[in-house]
Amino acid sequence: MIDKILALHRALRAAKIPHAFGGALALAWCVRDPRTTADIDLNIFLTPDRIDEALAVLPSEVVWSETELRLLKRDGQARLQWDDTPVDLFFSVDDFHEGVSARYREHPIGGEVVPFLACSDLAVFKAFFDRDKDWVDLATMSDAGTIDPAALTATIAYYLGADDPRLAKIRRLPRQ
Repeated sequence: MIDKILALHRALRAAKIPHAFGGALALAWCVRDPRTTADIDLNIFLTPDRIDEALAVLPSEVVWSETELRLLKRDGQARLQWDDTPVDLFFSVDDFHEGVSARYREHPIGGEVVPFLACSDLAVFKAFFDRDKDWVDLATMSDAGTIDPAALTATIAYYLGADDPRLAKIRRLPRQ
């Protein structure tokens, strides 16, 4: 998988397309004991009207259907495929993504320095997705001291409203 991560990074970097890896790849820098993953989450900091520009520079092994292309253009996200590896693309669909693009962190992987989502931004995305595995990850991140639950609470309340049920889940996260 490292070869695929590096190929994606090199292609986007060469085209000067801002990006950062997310999901479990970014999570590895935010917890003491990272979990494994079978997919690649890739945030591309372009608006959906520039999707074709990004897709044009991806390695040729990354494939998608018309359905996935429609999803990308409609929702700013979709799951593409590279052999047996899912590649989940996330484009910038709101002002939160602008800030995310300025806060990424670079870490070494496979002999290169690669951009990853900052732990605080990864936490926001995990709260947005609101899946059981995301809450496990958020608890692990909070326990590791790499996120601030109070700041996460404020961000989620700002974007989703003060009565969003996810706020109660955030308040139950372990505190450092």
